[in-house]
Amino acid sequence: MKQSILKEIGLSDHQVAAYTHLLGSGPTPPPVLAKKLKLTRSNAYKVLDQLIDMGLVSRIDINKKLHYKAEDPIALASLVADERNRVRLLESNVKAALSELRQTYQKSSSASEVQNFQGAEAVKSLYKHQAGLKSPIYLIKSRSDIPFMGYETMDQIRKLSVKLGTQRYGIVPDAPEAAVDPEIDKQVNLTKTWIPSESYTAPVEWTISGDELMIMVFGDNISGIRIKNSIVADAFKQLWQALDKNLRANPDYKKLPQKAKREA
Repeated sequence: MKQSILKEIGLSDHQVAAYTHLLGSGPTPPPVLAKKLKLTRSNAYKVLDQLIDMGLVSRIDINKKLHYKAEDPIALASLVADERNRVRLLESNVKAALSELRQTYQKSSSASEVQNFQGAEAVKSLYKHQAGLKSPIYLIKSRSDIPFMGYETMDQIRKLSVKLGTQRYGIVPDAPEAAVDPEIDKQVNLTKTWIPSESYTAPVEWTISGDELMIMVFGDNISGIRIKNSIVADAFKQLWQALDKNLRANPDYKKLPQKAKREA
């Protein structure tokens, strides 16, 4: 038990063996200790010098011969305090450097990877790619997705997110084609925040997952844009969260939804 504690404090196996032996045997000459621990004399001296530096061992002369003796184990408390102070200093230094390190990281990762997608099939593949990231999805839903992509396609995408265990958080227009059924939302990993339908009518869906922002544009020419950039994605997430918070804080929010159809 005591040996395991000494190791936890930071002593090596040889240091533990030497110190515990000296505790039990009293002052010992180096050759005897080396033989007892099965070390060469040079290695024995090295271990003993290390223990002296730790304040656990001291040198004494007995009959004009060099001996080493163990110091009071209370010295271990000083070692623990030193280690605690070292960890605190390390933590402080890491915190001080963290800001600079993150700036360096963001500079190296700020180059955007941008892809354009044209056509319904290409945009469908973009939706599937996003679900496959397996990161929470934050979206601002457009009422134009189903009319242009089709119910079956959007249902497949929804089911894929469920299959992969992807959580989705959507700001959804309170429109007649929307459904109100918290149980179904729970089953499909969707948390809805309602927004009055007249507040967002653009045929554009905004969505992020991980470090990727995706923009789906519905119309005669269905298209999508994928931007892989951690800074851009984080900025959009902050905007999404601010919008979500303000919508829910509005006194009239409890009246929503009004136009969405109720489902049993």
